[in-house]
Amino acid sequence: MEQLLKIYVMVDFSDYTESTLKMVKDWVAGKNAEIKVLHQLDFHLPTLANHDLRLKLLYDHKRELLNRWFKLSEEIFGSSDAVSFEILEVPILEYLKKTDQDAMIFMGLKGGGILKQIFLGSMVSEVIERLNHTTIAVPKTLKKQVAFDKLVVTAHPKFGFNEEAFGRLMRCLPSSVRSIHWVGIAREGDDEDALYDYLRMLSIMHAHDLNTEISVFIGAEVFSKVKSFFIENGNQVLLIQKGGRTFQDKIFRKFLVNDLVFDGSIPLIVLPLK
Repeated sequence: MEQLLKIYVMVDFSDYTESTLKMVKDWVAGKNAEIKVLHQLDFHLPTLANHDLRLKLLYDHKRELLNRWFKLSEEIFGSSDAVSFEILEVPILEYLKKTDQDAMIFMGLKGGGILKQIFLGSMVSEVIERLNHTTIAVPKTLKKQVAFDKLVVTAHPKFGFNEEAFGRLMRCLPSSVRSIHWVGIAREGDDEDALYDYLRMLSIMHAHDLNTEISVFIGAEVFSKVKSFFIENGNQVLLIQKGGRTFQDKIFRKFLVNDLVFDGSIPLIVLPLK
């Protein structure tokens, strides 16, 4: 029997919500999936309102949220029984801490300006830092309104790579994915041959009957080379390892956010730690 794919989707009904839900729909097409859409209740009741008025205002707000969800759900998922919606009155991180760690979390990316100087924005960053789930961050506007066909995986032998979590991800990738491109980014003192050999080993172990490529970027213009690579390589999604170089190094993180994720509108997958 096909394993059940569990997905949690965080929504706030902003402009980012639709692109996130559409990516989830493409992801689970043809799979045995359970999708739980979560909305964190953020409604401030008037301080001077009496008990009955507070209850009525809260009820009306929840009813409005449900109506918005029913309309959006019908547009994207139709009448699917696999999708449920829940309004959370407890903090969403506390809720997610109790969920199966094999589940995947989808979130919409938002922010700009000062948020670009940190990693992805407050809620996405908190989920990645405080939980240990595979997390997918979806930009508001993707490069193409079609499912991605290439998975770009960054890895380095000096940093951990969660092969178990990667294996689970590979078993539930969308059918649109045709290739994996393994990418290594070398810094001063790195052995380029050792980095290439490490990527080659991973590519052999995790081929999954997909086309595989390997690239190692090195030199003074490494960021320009990586950016050009992404611009030239079609509809793709970027995968990084929590705890890996592209996650820990502040220069890499800033480049990742500014030039690839936000400006390049490339979806981002973050694998959990081992």
